[in-house]
Amino acid sequence: MIVKNLLDDESTIGLSVDLALAIILLAIIVTLVSEFVPRTLHYCNYSWLMASSDEITTFNPLGNYEWPVRPAEESLRRMAGDLWRTFRRKNEPDPFISDESLRWTNRSRLNEIAAPPACGPVLSELQATFAEWIADQEPSHWLQLVVLPPCDQNDIVRSWALVNDHVILEPPARDSILDPESEFELPEIRGDGVIVVPRLEHWFLRHHNGLREVRTLLHQLSRLQRHCVIGCNSWAWGFLSKVANADSVFPCGLTFEAFHAARLRRWFSELASEGEDRGRTFRSSIDGKDVFAASDQKETPSDFFFQLAARSFGIPWVAWHLWRRSIRLGPDQDQGAEPMFADEETLWIAALEDFKMPKQDVDSALLLLQALLIHDTLTAEQIDLVVPLGGVGVLASLVRAGFVLRQDQQYACAPAAYHVIRTQLDAAGFPMDQL
Repeated sequence: MIVKNLLDDESTIGLSVDLALAIILLAIIVTLVSEFVPRTLHYCNYSWLMASSDEITTFNPLGNYEWPVRPAEESLRRMAGDLWRTFRRKNEPDPFISDESLRWTNRSRLNEIAAPPACGPVLSELQATFAEWIADQEPSHWLQLVVLPPCDQNDIVRSWALVNDHVILEPPARDSILDPESEFELPEIRGDGVIVVPRLEHWFLRHHNGLREVRTLLHQLSRLQRHCVIGCNSWAWGFLSKVANADSVFPCGLTFEAFHAARLRRWFSELASEGEDRGRTFRSSIDGKDVFAASDQKETPSDFFFQLAARSFGIPWVAWHLWRRSIRLGPDQDQGAEPMFADEETLWIAALEDFKMPKQDVDSALLLLQALLIHDTLTAEQIDLVVPLGGVGVLASLVRAGFVLRQDQQYACAPAAYHVIRTQLDAAGFPMDQL
């Protein structure tokens, strides 16, 4: 209504299209700010930043995850930005350096700058979370549930179990789950020490005959009097809570604290400074500024890290993959290019780009992606069993577009594409995971 009144007023009839668009965008921004800022102050508590960098935080109960930016609000911002750029492209200032002139960084160099693993301090936080509980010989809860976002290629819960020499309960072979002649026997779970189920999502298939093993496991665990930690990704947990009442077996699950802008800046700065100090400077290709430099005296992170936190949903391994994708080398000096900053080793940070969803068989593509999120990994044959619609060539098109990764015979969602995957599923009305 505000925009309509302004545009209908006689004094604005002669406004240029650019000015009219500016008024529309201003109205959008005012609406967004009025809605978003109060909720940001409520949902984003940065008090943890006052702690020393050596202090290890612990996991929080599910439902307390502080999303860096709500997906819907981020979408509105980007939509407004796209609208503005469409009409203003001819007058846009040139970037400090064109992304097209920059060179991709090879893997060995990336490993020097941002070495794996991609989980940051999460492993240490998991250790701190369960230290006292494990030491308690008569805990109030024998079972502990760890719910993590998908695309965890580091297998964090398993890594934690191996480091501490805990007993790991392995899942049955996926191909045997639907075999009616397969006789499933749960290994002996009674005894002393901590027993760990690293990935509950590997114990079932989303199929009417695919829940026998996971139901048997849940039934046995519900009666267990032994320290037991179960890991499960957030999409699988949502599914199992609905179809197998898994949430009635466990106490409230736990997950890590979201990686907001300041936390990401601190982590990636530590990674970049490890090893020999070469005086590297990470400069934005947009404005040439050091992305690690604070934007004000309050040590507020640069805009890049706020964008990275929003684009990764605060998930460290998603942010890690996006960070590595954004790192570029300067133009090739062998081709006559002169370095812009001769007294430093400059690494350029290109703008974060979204993956482009294939336009054909979108419904089938989304169903396939949802299935991969729920199961973590699947073979092509298993995908055919759990996905109700099978568009020809859908899997191959998602691999080509970078949404799906293939390792040997296993397919999984690409961490760097998770923002687009989750946003598209949400927009299409799929049930969302909860952290």
